[in-house]
Amino acid sequence: MSKTMRMFQQLSTGLLNMQRARVKAIDYVMIKIPASFAPIPKERNLLQRQILGAPPMSLLEFVAALERIGEDPRPLGVILYFRGLSASTADLQTMRDAILRLRDKGKRALSYAPGYRTMEYYVASACDEILLPPGGMLETSGLFSQQVFLKEGLGAAGLQWDSVAISPYKGAADMLTRAEPSPEGREQTNWLLDSIYETVIDGIAATRKMKPDEVTYMINAALHMSDAALDKGYVDGVMNEEQLPEYLGVSKVTLWEEADGQVYLPERDFSGKYVAVVYGGGMIVDGESANPPGDTPLPIPLVGGERLGDVTLNQQVRNLMRDPQCGALVLYIDSGGGSATASESMASALAQFAKSRPLVVYMGGVAASGGYYIATPAHWIVAQAGTITGSIGVLMGKLVNSDMLSKLRFNAFSYLRGDNADLLSGESHFSADQRDMIRASVDHIYEQFLGRVAESRGKTSAEIDAIGGGRVWTGQQALAHGLVDELGNLQTAIDKARALAKLSASAPSLLIRDKGKPIGVQAAEQNPAALVQYAAEGVEQLSNRAQCLMPFEWRVK
Repeated sequence: MSKTMRMFQQLSTGLLNMQRARVKAIDYVMIKIPASFAPIPKERNLLQRQILGAPPMSLLEFVAALERIGEDPRPLGVILYFRGLSASTADLQTMRDAILRLRDKGKRALSYAPGYRTMEYYVASACDEILLPPGGMLETSGLFSQQVFLKEGLGAAGLQWDSVAISPYKGAADMLTRAEPSPEGREQTNWLLDSIYETVIDGIAATRKMKPDEVTYMINAALHMSDAALDKGYVDGVMNEEQLPEYLGVSKVTLWEEADGQVYLPERDFSGKYVAVVYGGGMIVDGESANPPGDTPLPIPLVGGERLGDVTLNQQVRNLMRDPQCGALVLYIDSGGGSATASESMASALAQFAKSRPLVVYMGGVAASGGYYIATPAHWIVAQAGTITGSIGVLMGKLVNSDMLSKLRFNAFSYLRGDNADLLSGESHFSADQRDMIRASVDHIYEQFLGRVAESRGKTSAEIDAIGGGRVWTGQQALAHGLVDELGNLQTAIDKARALAKLSASAPSLLIRDKGKPIGVQAAEQNPAALVQYAAEGVEQLSNRAQCLMPFEWRVK
C-alpha cells in the first residue's frame, strides 16, 4: 500500500467515524462465536461467496471487534454466544486476552451458551459473568486428545510407510508406521497435556477467583446441570436468550453484524512507517502457497490442509524489503512444518530482511519443526503458553505400494540405470545402503537445523540437541527452555516490533495479503477433480522431500 493510499485510508476512517457517531446508543453487542476459528480472515472467491456466503469470523476479526467496542464510548459491553468451539489452545488464549483487555477498558463481558465444554469454559471464564439457559450444563469433564495409527489399515491395503527419523521423538511418521504410540510419543504427549491442563486450571482459577483445587474438583465432578452449576458458583445466571435484555437492563441487544456498521473504526497515523504482518500458515512446501479447493477430512499433512510455499512467502518478504515505509515485520506462524529445503529457503529470505529491519515472530496454534525453523532469524519470538512448538528434528520417508500392486494383480517391471535409481520408488523399502544414505542426509539437515537454532538463541548446538531431537513443547515449556522470548498474543508481537523499530504506538499494522485469483481459475477449482489433484500433489510433496515435520495431529477437546 502506497503512502498516498494510507493517507486516504486515514481520512476516510475519520469521515466514516463522524457518520457512525450519529448512532446514539448501541448498548450491548452480541457476537455469535463460530464453531471453529480461522486465524486470519478466510478468503472466499466470488463463486464461493455465491454458494457459501461470507466466511465466518476469524480470530483476528474477533480480536479487532472487541478492540473497536472497547475504544467506542457508546457500547456498554458484549455478550459472547458460544455454540461449540474448536480452536487451538493458543487461539483460545488469544480470545481470553482480548476479553480481559475489553474489561480493562470498562466494558462488561458476558458469555452465553447452551453448554460449556472445558476449553469453552476456559474462554468464558475471562468474562464478568457466565450464563446458561434452563437445562443447560457444564460439560467441563477435562481434556481429551486422541491419536490414530494407520499402520495396520494401510497394511490391509498393501501399503507401508518407510522412513528414517533423527530420533524416536521425531514421531511425525508414527501415525503411518506404528499401530500404537512409541514410549517417546506417550512421554511427550503426556507432558504437553500436563502443561496445557495446568494452564487451563490456573487460568480459570485466576479469572473466576477460585482455588486451583476447586477448579480441579469442578472438572472431576462434571457434568453440572444449570441449577447445580449456579448453586455452586460455576455460573452466574440461568435464563433464556429472550430474557437477556431485561437482565442487562436494556431494550435491545445488537448483533455484531449490525453493530459492525455502527461501532467506530480504529484510527491510525498513516503518515509514517507501518508494521507489516505476514501470515505463514499451513504445511511448508516447495513452491507456491495454496488452499484446498474444498474441505477434506484427511488428517495426513499436505494432503488436505493449507500450504505455505517458499516462493510465495519469499516474494512477500522481498516486496517489503523494497518498501521504505515498512518499518518492521511480524511473521505470524501457524505451521507444523514440512519441506526442509523450503524451510531453509524461507529462513534465508527472512534473515536477509532482518539485517535491515526488526523481525518479530508470533507463534499461533503451532509453530513446530519447519515452523520453528523459519522463526530462527527473528530478533524476538512471542508465543502463547499453549502454543505447540519445538520439534526440532528431521525425517525422510516414502510410501511403499508393492504389496498393494500384488493384491491387485498389477505386475510392475522396472528398469534402472544407476545403483540407487529406485531410492524414492514405492516398489520397495530402502535397502541397507540406501537407508545409510538417507540417514546421512537426515543427520546433515539436522545439524544445519541445530546450527540455525543455536545461533538464533545464543546457545550451543549440544544445548539445542538436548531439547531438540524432535521433542515437542508448549509455549510455556519453550520459554523455560529458552526457545521463545516472551508469552503473549499477536498484539504483543506488534507492540514489540514497534518498539524495536522505534515507531510510535499509533503506527499502523497492516496484514499483507496476496492478490486474488482470476475468475477463470476460481471456476476451474470448484470441482471434485481439483480436490483429488490437490491431494495427489500433497502425497508427492510428502514422499519426495526431507521433512521438518511435527507429529501429524494435535487436538485437545
